[in-house]
Amino acid sequence: MTNQINYTDTDLCVKCGLCLPQCPTYNLTKNENESPRGRLALIQGWSEGHLELTNTLSEHLDNCLTCRACEQMCPAKVPYARLINDFRGDTNTTEHNKLSLLERSFISRLKGQYRKSLNFFLRFYQKVGLNKLPLQLNTYLPAKISSNQFNETYPTVVAERRGHVALFTGCATEVLDSKTLEDTVFLLQHCGFDVSIPPNQHCCGAIDLHAGNHQQALKLAQNNQNTFDNTHYDAVITVASGCGSTLAEYDHALSKKVVDISDFIAPYLSTLSFKPLKASAWLHTPCTLKNAHPSTTDITELLANINELNIRSFKPNQMCCGAAGSYMLTHKETATTLRDQTIAPLKDHTIDYLLTSNVGCALHIRSGLKQAGLNTTTLHPVSLLAQQLKV
Repeated sequence: MTNQINYTDTDLCVKCGLCLPQCPTYNLTKNENESPRGRLALIQGWSEGHLELTNTLSEHLDNCLTCRACEQMCPAKVPYARLINDFRGDTNTTEHNKLSLLERSFISRLKGQYRKSLNFFLRFYQKVGLNKLPLQLNTYLPAKISSNQFNETYPTVVAERRGHVALFTGCATEVLDSKTLEDTVFLLQHCGFDVSIPPNQHCCGAIDLHAGNHQQALKLAQNNQNTFDNTHYDAVITVASGCGSTLAEYDHALSKKVVDISDFIAPYLSTLSFKPLKASAWLHTPCTLKNAHPSTTDITELLANINELNIRSFKPNQMCCGAAGSYMLTHKETATTLRDQTIAPLKDHTIDYLLTSNVGCALHIRSGLKQAGLNTTTLHPVSLLAQQLKV
């Protein structure tokens, strides 16, 4: 046994079972070992020397999506996600070895310093038609990847300057969904803010954190803390909720400045005019916005600034869509099942737009919509607002 971390917080779990209905893997399997309280019992048994670290035990822990829905329901406030991440780091329990060589290489470059070159490569990759090959990774690529060349500073374009913010680009968003970043800058400028995009920012560290790579996650966090350590920034804006929830839990002053884009622009949209849009939109709320870094804004109210837009939302108890960072690559079967359950209600309606605030969810759900033959455009809510803004 190699447990080097204090796991006494597993004692907080009173085994009440309130977490069971919230857990995606338990609901799929009805296996107690695939539930939050079951996993805590396994960690507890292993840390106290009563259980061996077998492949079966490790698999149950690795199957967790870390959606944190259980934490929201837990009356004892068990720090479940931290315990799972600590266990994975302490035991090297991760299924990243199930990734193909192409997938491992892609994720490595995605988190690194060469995101601009990766973006260029993927645009070339699409241009020559390699995205048509029957590769798992290709099912998640957007139909068109935009260039991620940004200026370091964008001044406000309205007379009333309200402040100066920094934009955290995120690794996957910068490479695969730079349009959302462009639209975010556009909206912030029209809300009266100067926008800076520090060039030396790195991945937030979420992928490494959930894989148990604590040292690498800490290294990335320290880099971002140095990069955004500017007292002139009124806020650090995030567009991907996974990045926002990770940055908000940094042990640094930066965490206090992190604001999700929807929360930040909410007070200013009433000063803007939007073109009406006769269309239907379905709003998806990522787990990170519900459970890890809850939004204070009703995004449907933001979208209500667009007249004639018919907005629907998933039920509040909607399960995780299965994306969960790299989970959709390492646990393809479970991720696909959860995604199919997520999009099932959409099949009974004509939906023009699926709106979600996390790039991983967007890639995963977009793939499912395409496979289901649904002609639905997947966007970040700010992109639809930017699209309809009158200028």
